[in-house]
Amino acid sequence: MQGSDKNYAKVNEMKPNDRNHFRKRLKLDVDVYRLDEHLGICQTRDIDLNGAFIEHCGTRLFPHDLMELQLHVQDGEPGPLCLSATVTRSTDEGLDILFEYGSEEYRRLLNVISTYASDGKALQIPGFWYQGSSVNLANR
Repeated sequence: MQGSDKNYAKVNEMKPNDRNHFRKRLKLDVDVYRLDEHLGICQTRDIDLNGAFIEHCGTRLFPHDLMELQLHVQDGEPGPLCLSATVTRSTDEGLDILFEYGSEEYRRLLNVISTYASDGKALQIPGFWYQGSSVNLANR
């Protein structure tokens, strides 16, 4: 199965509240694109390693729609975190999405979820692995 085919299968299997990870409340600005069309700048409401809820940004999207996201992370991150995603649920409040990404994006997403407070500012917690840590640099 190709990557997008796997995502399509996951979307069809998922019930609206199925989650493999606990979602962290985290507000990040995100540029949303569909087929190279910029749909606007929205905010995440919550996020985990599988996906996120993005607050409504003006354009109605539907389950199975494919999108590209640029998550804008603060405090010294090298640039936006670019992810592909599939819409799993669309409401008047926003979109539930399922991420599709590679290992580098996974590491950055893990870093964001584990180190940022709900307001999007860096939260350095002892014992957590950070993007700039020597552990991460050794794996590049």
